[in-house]
Amino acid sequence: MTSFRPPSRNLGIVMKRVVKYLLIASVFAGVAVSDSTSFTIHVAGDSTVQTYKDSAYPQTGWGQVIGYFFDGARVKVNNAALGGRSSRTFIEEGRLDGIMKAAQKGDYLFVQFGHNDRDYSKPERYVEPSQFSGYIQKFVDEGKKKGVNVILVSPMNLNGSRNVFSTGSNNYDARGMMQKIATNSKIPFVDLNMKSYNTYNTTYKNMPDYVTRYLYKKLEKGEYPNYPDGVNDGTTHFQEMGSMGHAQMICEELEDNLKNNTNLSAEAKAALTTLVSAIKPRYTIKVQTNLSNYNGLITQTQQFPAGSPMTLRVTPNGQSFEKWVDDDCKELSTKQIYYGFKTPARNITYTAMFKGGAACQPTSHGEEGSSGNNPTSSSSDGPQSSASVDTSLCFTGLADTLWRSPIDMSKPEVGDGTTDANHEGFTGQGFFNLENSAYSTATYNVTSDQSASNARMMVRYAFDGTANRDMKITVDYGTYDVAFPPTGGWDKWDTVYIDDVWVDALDFKVKLASTTNDGGPNVDMIAFDIKGVYRTGCKPAKVKGDTATTRIVPVRSVTVQPTANKTYNALGRTVPGAKSHSKLPKGRYFEH
Repeated sequence: MTSFRPPSRNLGIVMKRVVKYLLIASVFAGVAVSDSTSFTIHVAGDSTVQTYKDSAYPQTGWGQVIGYFFDGARVKVNNAALGGRSSRTFIEEGRLDGIMKAAQKGDYLFVQFGHNDRDYSKPERYVEPSQFSGYIQKFVDEGKKKGVNVILVSPMNLNGSRNVFSTGSNNYDARGMMQKIATNSKIPFVDLNMKSYNTYNTTYKNMPDYVTRYLYKKLEKGEYPNYPDGVNDGTTHFQEMGSMGHAQMICEELEDNLKNNTNLSAEAKAALTTLVSAIKPRYTIKVQTNLSNYNGLITQTQQFPAGSPMTLRVTPNGQSFEKWVDDDCKELSTKQIYYGFKTPARNITYTAMFKGGAACQPTSHGEEGSSGNNPTSSSSDGPQSSASVDTSLCFTGLADTLWRSPIDMSKPEVGDGTTDANHEGFTGQGFFNLENSAYSTATYNVTSDQSASNARMMVRYAFDGTANRDMKITVDYGTYDVAFPPTGGWDKWDTVYIDDVWVDALDFKVKLASTTNDGGPNVDMIAFDIKGVYRTGCKPAKVKGDTATTRIVPVRSVTVQPTANKTYNALGRTVPGAKSHSKLPKGRYFEH
């Protein structure tokens, strides 16, 4: 009789190897395995990705809403994307380093660049095509060092044409270069460029107005409270539904990579399995009318997860709209644009009811399930801020319509110089006297409640002498070389202007930097010709004659030209204007 012997250590090792093999096999077979791992998705990108303030709504980036598509109990989102950045400037400004410091092993990094990289009219952010791959590779390499799983996302389609990233005017194949890096690195490639191109040019092929009006940020007068006069940004930035659609496309691409991308490494496949397992179920949101011959615009059917934001919108073409109802015939809203509600945890049908159309008939449907945990999004570089400022610097007067956003510059957050009031004619609490050095600077924390590509900025200053005291002025992402001629005396104030200034709807810095050994001039104030730009911690200025309830006024499409001896009201005082001393060349804005 053979006696019982316990399993040998070697047998235990063999069994462990078998289990490991089976787990790996299940991953490569594309089997969705149960996973409770918690992690953070970090996002790097530009203004089509970034998070915007409520005051910019409905402008939204996909990084702002991607969290709705994931289980909030397991997934956090750190959206570090910021407008105006290219792959190069994002790295040079230390933003990639910031992500890596915050990231933990097992986290994910979504990277989308290309729009600003190809903008050759802006040398401060332009990336030569021969260098683009190197910067994108840097994201991949830094992620690998930290154990972060990098996923490359090609830039979404703009203007209804994919050729801007392949055979366009400057032959910038960002999509192809990113795809090659992903292939060589054996990591996922989310082809948002082709996915969005096919959607806009196939699904919505005969609906160009729908894409521009309902997905891009082209808003008509009176449609949204934040833009009472409307805004025409129908080729670059997106409304909430446009970015929600991009987030949906990204999830579909991730799922497709898991099923069909045979090039992924074992580690990348396993990490992608964990990521996809955290994607929430999506429900069909069908939108229709009660008319058989409706020929206007209407929100198209979507597939969104429970708890995500949803907008119902209709633009009739001669028909008389009455109300929105759900599939229980419950009235939801009598407004043509109904937003601010959450997607239910079931398939649902919404109907736009028109006068003369069929009566509403309830539709049977399943019970609503749990909406799950809503996502939380955090960002150390996001647009929200709780910074405080000396309230005496806050503008409390009535701004003139020519310069809607006056800002007192007497006390910077950081500066080389002194706050003085020993010369007459200043408008606020004094003026800032920069040190007599080619290295003196003054930095101010500023907030904008809107995005603008063609804002105009003025600087009020004074100094005596015979030579210029030119400065470099940085506003948000852009740096401008500005000439400051002598004003003829320390009590004689003059103004210079900067045209086509880009500002994002977020907190940013305005920095003055001297370029001569005499330092900069005495700086009294700056002002923008758009409303809603102010020192961070203050409130936006009230504008003379403005009766709108909102504090946002969209950018005018025509730049106000300076006129000699033109007067304007700044901080409640009438100050002589001057001819422009700084006229910058106008550049084409591709993406910011």
